[in-house]
Amino acid sequence: MLNSMFYSEGFNPNGAEQGYHPQQGFGDECAGKQTQFFTSEDMGSVIDDLWSIYSFSQETGIEKVVTLPSSVPESIPEFVPVQTMHFNATRPLVQSSRSSMMLETNPENPMVQRITELAVLPKKKACTGVLASLELQNSYKPSHNWLQGEKLNGEIVQVATNSSGGSTLSTEEIVRVAAARYIELSSPIEGDNSILRHPLGLSSSGLTSEEIQNVELARLLLAAADKVSNQQYDRASNLLRQCENFSSHLGHPVQRLVYYFSDALQERINRETGRLSAKRPRDKGIPAEDLVKEMLADHPIHLITQKTLPFSQVIQFTSIQTILDNVATMKRIHLINLSIKHGLQCTILMQALATRSSCPVDYLRITGVGTSEESLLVTGQRLVSFAETLSLSFDFRVVAVADIKDLREDMFEIEPGEALAIYSSLDMSSMIVRPNSLDNLIRVMRKLKPSIMAIVDLEANHNSPSFITRFTEALFFYSAYFDCVDCHLDRTDGNRTIIEGYFFAEAIRSIIVAEGSERLVRHVGIGIWRAYFARFGLVEADLNEWSSYQASLLVKQFVQGSSCTLDKNGKSLTVGWKGTPLYFISAWKFQ
Repeated sequence: MLNSMFYSEGFNPNGAEQGYHPQQGFGDECAGKQTQFFTSEDMGSVIDDLWSIYSFSQETGIEKVVTLPSSVPESIPEFVPVQTMHFNATRPLVQSSRSSMMLETNPENPMVQRITELAVLPKKKACTGVLASLELQNSYKPSHNWLQGEKLNGEIVQVATNSSGGSTLSTEEIVRVAAARYIELSSPIEGDNSILRHPLGLSSSGLTSEEIQNVELARLLLAAADKVSNQQYDRASNLLRQCENFSSHLGHPVQRLVYYFSDALQERINRETGRLSAKRPRDKGIPAEDLVKEMLADHPIHLITQKTLPFSQVIQFTSIQTILDNVATMKRIHLINLSIKHGLQCTILMQALATRSSCPVDYLRITGVGTSEESLLVTGQRLVSFAETLSLSFDFRVVAVADIKDLREDMFEIEPGEALAIYSSLDMSSMIVRPNSLDNLIRVMRKLKPSIMAIVDLEANHNSPSFITRFTEALFFYSAYFDCVDCHLDRTDGNRTIIEGYFFAEAIRSIIVAEGSERLVRHVGIGIWRAYFARFGLVEADLNEWSSYQASLLVKQFVQGSSCTLDKNGKSLTVGWKGTPLYFISAWKFQ
């Protein structure tokens, strides 16, 4: 462990004659790793542009923006995979025909159970355009409990004619139609290439020809996954070959989604049949352990997502505002930032405190926690230089540990009278596979007695022991994410290829292919985290309504910002895409 320190006594005119921006120099780093990254001038606008429009405030009384709280499980006794924690499906898609048929697919099939829970019986929400014509009738309900393995007596769902026309289905909506279609059709489809040209029942649905092809492509993928779950590997491989023929990493987001999921399914087949060793082939990208490290490190792609996708800025501004609310009257403030990365979230806090007039700060201290001493020192130097331009008394400390299980309370220098806050982004889920490290982190944080702990992570359920549950959850989750990326980055953009082919693809592979301790990519939703944190005496705190208001303003600055959806889940805020939650933001206090 190394405990290093930078210190700045306010503004140093000799050290910042030309001014300094918190992202200065980031462009060079990016250029060294990927030639298609933004320049430093492009990235330099990230904080300045937003700050010129939205300043932080301690005001209250703003009209509540988010008014859709979700139900929260009362208690979950242990922090374990919970199969019944369903994905928060948001849009019913299909309408029963007047002469509906009985569902012939075996209702005890786990694949049918799962996609029905996710795609056919979602939480009711208003739909428009094509989606309105695909809505389930209220009478479509299972007469028995599928989860108990009892027989289903219900109506088959069918795609209805689109009366409005002109609307375009999102990637996730196409997957939902495909899921309903998969349940509807029980006849074998392998080897039938004509399905993509003349799919029965969709020609009069009002969907475009491209949407029909994408629906059937997604259905092929679902059928292949079903065969894999039943260990029918030859039949699954036949279906995956069709998926390969009609998918592409450069095509429509549905085609890209199927491309990466089918690749992962084929690798699972190869492992199960002994055609491939359990170790990652050298030509198939980074191993999962490196992916987890990159997600928490200062990889240049984080700057790309910061600039182009709405999630990062909404998450950072909302979380930092929550911290500001809890240190509003304190003059000496100390932030412990787990996995600090480039420190962009720190610059938001620094600017807010430097311009705070109601209670000027004496100093701000930030302690960066991570595994790389060198990376932490580089980030610290940037933040010190930035503090000088703000005339902010600031010092930066480094706590570098190889494993969080070795973290100790005495590694942190906490001064009397400091208001201590903790910021964590994606750290918690990265340690699910290492419960001892996770437990140790929470115990150490508890001993430090912070005023507030802001936690951000993925709102997903990718930790089930059931392969088919993980597959369906991941398919709906990443369909929304692929759709978002497609809206903000051109299909030929090299940065999009890195996001999807480098990060998404490896996460999908880990979720689908790996089992046991090899499955390093694991995510659980806020409901599971509530039960876990309760074991350590953490109490969930309310997010200030002003934070939600600012988040709603931020999303409007992005292309199709209205598609970035903000919802309340208990006291937490979920940030998603077109109704599918992708992240949660929460605040916690120790009793």
